[in-house]
Amino acid sequence: MRNFVRQFHYTDDQHLPIIRGVGISEGSSTYNWDARVRKEQLIVLQVTLAGEGFLEIGGRRISLTKNKAFFAKIPGNYRYFGEEWRFLFIEFSAIMTQWLDTSLSIIELSTDLIERLRSIVIDLKERELSAMQNAKMAFALFLDIKEAIQNEIQQKTEGIQAVKKYIDTYYFEDISLDFLSERYMMSKYTLIRQFEEAYKSSPINYLKQVRIIQSLSLLWEEEEIGEVARKVGFSTGNYFSKVFKKEMGMSPSEYRNQKEIYFPH
Repeated sequence: MRNFVRQFHYTDDQHLPIIRGVGISEGSSTYNWDARVRKEQLIVLQVTLAGEGFLEIGGRRISLTKNKAFFAKIPGNYRYFGEEWRFLFIEFSAIMTQWLDTSLSIIELSTDLIERLRSIVIDLKERELSAMQNAKMAFALFLDIKEAIQNEIQQKTEGIQAVKKYIDTYYFEDISLDFLSERYMMSKYTLIRQFEEAYKSSPINYLKQVRIIQSLSLLWEEEEIGEVARKVGFSTGNYFSKVFKKEMGMSPSEYRNQKEIYFPH
């Protein structure tokens, strides 16, 4: 399908939630939209059909490859650009902001939903709609996009919860970032980012914290420090002592000696 842009204008839209514009287009060396300085009040969904675009927010550049999309309010604190980037976009009126969960979401849409969006966009290239017809389509489409975002968030949360549960249960085993990445079929970057978003800690730091917590009762049971280290998953007693002191502010021996304060013979 060749590139096109279609805008919808009404003399009286009755403040309805409507589709403002649709299109299929391509990036270029001059394609660079800074949402901070745009004057329009919109919500935009932009979906990568082929190639790669980029979204930059807070100094971080995020790759938008095939099926990746962003759903965002304009104006906003981000910019998007790309040369070898083919995409479709749908713009909604700003009145729909009240149903927007967050000002910017980056998501991966299913192939089925993208094909549906493509069909809608192509159909709207020539179709005439009254404001009321537009509003009905806009609201249904907006809800479908929201549902897709919520489903992806739920799937991510379930995956990360499974990682946490595994660490909580098998903390004493040899667990590495490579192992977790392979077991839960996600890149190390994605695993770290999603775990930090959910639990404010990287998976490996969380693992260390769990191991230290599990070691506390063993230390008070007069276990040798090297044996305690082995039981909770540390490779050596020295490494265990180093991590313990960083987390607890004292050495394992100092912690053990506190037992005499609380439970003297």
